[in-house]
Amino acid sequence: MGLGLAPHTIVLIVATALAVVGGLLYAMRQEQADRRALERVSAEVGRMELPEIRRLVRQGLVAPNPQFWHVLEDGLVRFRPGDRDEEVQRQRLLQEVRMRLMP
Repeated sequence: MGLGLAPHTIVLIVATALAVVGGLLYAMRQEQADRRALERVSAEVGRMELPEIRRLVRQGLVAPNPQFWHVLEDGLVRFRPGDRDEEVQRQRLLQEVRMRLMP
């Protein structure tokens, strides 16, 4: 039993479906690559010294971007302070970054 469609119509429908599936796969891969890149950046922020992180916070004030603040927050969470003073500074920076993330 046929669908009652001309062969060129069936080919067109199949080609469109394949294009849609290909586009979805491409978008998913791109999103995954973006997520991995953001994780690498936040890990790099976690390895920075506090003065460098403070400079990043000041740069973010010039060009506010929610994604920037999320990456910075993740990096500060990963940051491991060497002493109590660094921990206090990290907490202050983390609080400032989280204030920027509030709606």
